[in-house]
Amino acid sequence: MSKKLLRVNILEKVESDYGEITVARVTKTGALIYRQGDCHQSESDGRGVSLSTYIHALYGFMAQAGARNVLMIGVGGGTLADMLSSQGARVTLVDINPMSFEIARLYFGLPDSLPRHAEDGLAFLKRGAAKFDAIVLDAYHASEIPEHLTTPDFFAEAKRRLTKNGLLLANVFVRNDADDAARKLARTMAEVYPSVRTLDTPDEIDRNTILAAGEPALTAKLQPPWLMLKPRTGVEDVREELKKMRFVTP
Repeated sequence: MSKKLLRVNILEKVESDYGEITVARVTKTGALIYRQGDCHQSESDGRGVSLSTYIHALYGFMAQAGARNVLMIGVGGGTLADMLSSQGARVTLVDINPMSFEIARLYFGLPDSLPRHAEDGLAFLKRGAAKFDAIVLDAYHASEIPEHLTTPDFFAEAKRRLTKNGLLLANVFVRNDADDAARKLARTMAEVYPSVRTLDTPDEIDRNTILAAGEPALTAKLQPPWLMLKPRTGVEDVREELKKMRFVTP
């Protein structure tokens, strides 16, 4: 979305062990915003479709990969889960903050039918054996991914839980071109996965970079995502921002 000042109505503020969660509605459009502490976590059109460009990029990659059984580590408002499940995908949710599930259900339309686990993402990976077509890492404490979710051990466990042609996707917050957070994480992922590709928007500040890892035959087929599910508001903003995203050399 374009970086505009918006007039909002606060719907609820909830204290949790991981910071205060604020839910607000944009007065003009009816869009819903989920913030945890000082960080913007999710934005929905009010009907379950995200207004965050990076969510549409993640959705597009999974659609291209044909992922039908998805694990999400980090939920926020649950908009990606809403979008995937509305198209028939099976989605399992893991978030260390149980309050996220309740807020996502009450305000963002998260279906009650989706399996959810209030626990650490690495602990969840280690205790199970079920396989997934795609695993999404979108877990944050403030503006940083928890360190233990950025290690070779984490990515090895994620790989163990992927199907043979499974896809691992990670959302990385990048402040500017000098910020090496995405490059550093891509190098760590490359210790475990034979192919890692980086989708980015160079020159933008405070942006989301997507890392896609898996078998070369799969990642090579990925194309920069386009808008597949239209929100009821902000369509042109999302479409134009997706057009700016491109694959780059880490």
